[in-house]
Amino acid sequence: MNDVVLTAADEYLCHQTVASFEQVTTTDRNWTEKGYVVAYDTTGEVMIAVGIGKYTNRDVMDAFAGVAVPGRQWNVRASRELRPDLDRTTVGPVVWEVVRPPVENRVVLTDNELDISFDVTFESDFDPIVGSPGLRRDRGITGNHTIRYFQPGRARGEVNIEGRTYVLDPERTYAYKDRSWGIRSMTGIPNPGAFWFNDPVGLPESGLRPAPPRTEGILHGYLNFNFGSWALSTTFTQGPDGRPIQSSTGVSEGFVVFPGSSKPRLRITDIQLDFEFWPNSRRARALEAKVELEDGSKREITCTWKDLVYYFRGGGYFGFRGWWQGGYRGPLDVAGESLDLRDKAVRDELYGCEEIAVDLVCGDETGNGVIEPWAIGALPRYGITEEMLG
Repeated sequence: MNDVVLTAADEYLCHQTVASFEQVTTTDRNWTEKGYVVAYDTTGEVMIAVGIGKYTNRDVMDAFAGVAVPGRQWNVRASRELRPDLDRTTVGPVVWEVVRPPVENRVVLTDNELDISFDVTFESDFDPIVGSPGLRRDRGITGNHTIRYFQPGRARGEVNIEGRTYVLDPERTYAYKDRSWGIRSMTGIPNPGAFWFNDPVGLPESGLRPAPPRTEGILHGYLNFNFGSWALSTTFTQGPDGRPIQSSTGVSEGFVVFPGSSKPRLRITDIQLDFEFWPNSRRARALEAKVELEDGSKREITCTWKDLVYYFRGGGYFGFRGWWQGGYRGPLDVAGESLDLRDKAVRDELYGCEEIAVDLVCGDETGNGVIEPWAIGALPRYGITEEMLG
């Protein structure tokens, strides 16, 4: 019989199984726990994106840190063995710190070969927006069974890029946090059945498209908006004709929330999304959203591109230059690069999912947010053909 391994979490009164927190309740290798923070200066000068992943049944913890300015992004990816250092949420130069749960997190990128670094704190006056668990099964195999929450907020700190310092002031920033855990098929090198990818060992991956049995195109993603007095967070999935269809995770839902706990959240009962894409590409540049809430009220929101984008494919999502999130890379491995986003070949290689900073207008109110549309396959509604890349 193996000895029980204790972690720092075992000191708290939060157990739900007859086991320590060193193990999870399934042996599925795709069990994953993730944290993600995005923050940008609302003047449009700089954006950061940070993610951390724990893969208990793969003995892996990995992380990435991204920095973007108009026309360029930098990626730092890091991976290490999870055990025996289960409690430390640091991977190479990337640090994820829980300061005051659930409203304050600190994310740090320490000095590295790319000459970029930051020390940024996420903080929020909003309660987390918890969604329903998503479930996708195919031929008896659970490909996705996850729960997640989003949280609107703001950021403070500094970002250093090649000798220049950008200050993030909470009064002039947009930020959100994304936390999720469960079984995700897109870890390590994915199994067939979710999406088709080029050979991950060969040339840089490009050309994501649906795999059988779903061969028609889909437009899937997230919207996270903040107007100060209220915020909106929703997932969405459209078919090739632009009409809503069931999400790949089995659920697509959204809410409008308010600061503090004085007003209950309002469920989105209907949402109509009309995207505008750059010519001959899959990259979105604008959005008109019509939202109806459970109390019968309606909101029309215009989203305008700010020329500030981070492609988090560069962090290893869905594979990038042979690096896959959750893939075992030994005791410690760190990689990264600086990329010119004005180069179409670079955008084509990076395309997969992107954090697009947007200015928002809803009636007399203004705000900021991000849109994350992922256009896969042919989408006649938007003039996107199968052969188009990023």
